[in-house]
Amino acid sequence: MLTEKRFEDQTPHPGLPQPRSGGRITLWVYGLAGLLICLSAASLTFIAHLAWREADRRALEAEQARFETTLEDVHREVVQDQIALAQWDKTFKALQQPINKDFVRNELADYLWGDYGLNQSYLIAPDGSLIAHLVEGETRFDSRDFTDGNIVSELAATTSEAFREKLLNSASVFSGWYLPEAELLDVSDWSFARIDGKPAFVSAVPVLPDDPNIQLDADYPPIMVSAIALEDEWMEELNEHLSFKDLKFLEGAPQDANPTNHQIFAQDGSVIGHFQWDHAKPGREIWLSALPLIGLLATFIGLVAFAAANKIGRLTASLEESERKNHHFARHDALTGLPNRHHFSDCLAYSLDALPENRFAIIACDLDHFKPVNDTHGHEAGDKVLCCIADRLQVVVGKAGVVSRIGGDEFIILVTQTMEKQKLHALCDQVRTAIAMPVDIGEGISVQIGVSLGVACAPKCGTSEKELFRMADEALYTAKDRGRNTFEFANPIGNTSNRKSASNAE
Repeated sequence: MLTEKRFEDQTPHPGLPQPRSGGRITLWVYGLAGLLICLSAASLTFIAHLAWREADRRALEAEQARFETTLEDVHREVVQDQIALAQWDKTFKALQQPINKDFVRNELADYLWGDYGLNQSYLIAPDGSLIAHLVEGETRFDSRDFTDGNIVSELAATTSEAFREKLLNSASVFSGWYLPEAELLDVSDWSFARIDGKPAFVSAVPVLPDDPNIQLDADYPPIMVSAIALEDEWMEELNEHLSFKDLKFLEGAPQDANPTNHQIFAQDGSVIGHFQWDHAKPGREIWLSALPLIGLLATFIGLVAFAAANKIGRLTASLEESERKNHHFARHDALTGLPNRHHFSDCLAYSLDALPENRFAIIACDLDHFKPVNDTHGHEAGDKVLCCIADRLQVVVGKAGVVSRIGGDEFIILVTQTMEKQKLHALCDQVRTAIAMPVDIGEGISVQIGVSLGVACAPKCGTSEKELFRMADEALYTAKDRGRNTFEFANPIGNTSNRKSASNAE
């Protein structure tokens, strides 16, 4: 289909029955409007409530995932601080036998506490024994209080094992002691624990030389385990990454069912404490935004209901129009949008029923020289011509009758508003003139065609559809025989005299 023809309202044929409206329709309209108001308000309220809850749930899940990721980031930062001292030739050599206690006490301890704020650090020998314990600048070499099985020794063991596995899978051509920083991050381990009865963040890394070519004949490296107390300063640094509202750490198990409770556990499975914060609640904003919209929608539906009630008087025309639209595509030509043969037959039947009081005429139209348009320019150009001709016929005929396309390049007109022969002559001349005007088919090309017309008047030329079509066709063929692009009136039934040409009839 070249173009989609718009459905145009047409004045109903006088014979068409008019729909009737009942008083109960008003009640139905008011009842339906009230039901729509209630259902719309309830549905939007329910949807807004669901959106509120879903937005809060997703915001909470996002914050919980972000908290887990941030703890990993904090671990990486602590490990990077540890690596700055653990992957250092001076540290590595100082921890080989005999231990350089002066370096550990005077330099390493100062760096760990003074520069990096690591409250406590444990230096663990490859055999798992304690080399030194550095506590906020104080260094202890006494290992009597250090026992196996605590979190420090456990982290040292897991880190040492991870280091061994990394070396076994490493393709490095350097010394077996050396690993790049990125791989050291992989072998490091961390956990929460109680150190000296206080909650702390604990991280472990191997102590290695920073020279990949160093050659040492010794057991696997010592392990540095550092702990940071979960105090206000550490919490502030943690929240710099998160920007959570009212972030805090509380010792022990949570006493309420706060959805943000993030528990941390000791090595034995007991609860060390829990993090808690006031999570974002975007759903509240959604709810506050939805309330005015719900009110506006209810108001709008109410206004529409009153407007519909005020127009009940026009319901007959609206129902008729709706019915015509429902049957439009079944009763109209798909290309031009004109009534098809079935629709035209119905209109003609109503006019026949009104005889003899209301006379009418039909005009058979056949385009002249239309086939060369299709042959020369293609069927798309032919479709454009047919649509243009259909529009011109509707403009010329207007409210005086009904224009129909019954197939190919054949059209037929039912004239119901005038039966004066002079006016019918004038109408035929207008049709010929309108169709003879050039038709633009695109790309600067235009074509010109003509039309032959055959006119049959009822009831003189018949009182049935078959008779009228036959008489109109005979008159049409006479017009074509006389040279085309003219019109001819059919003789009344029983008149066998020769038909006059259009010019003589005038």
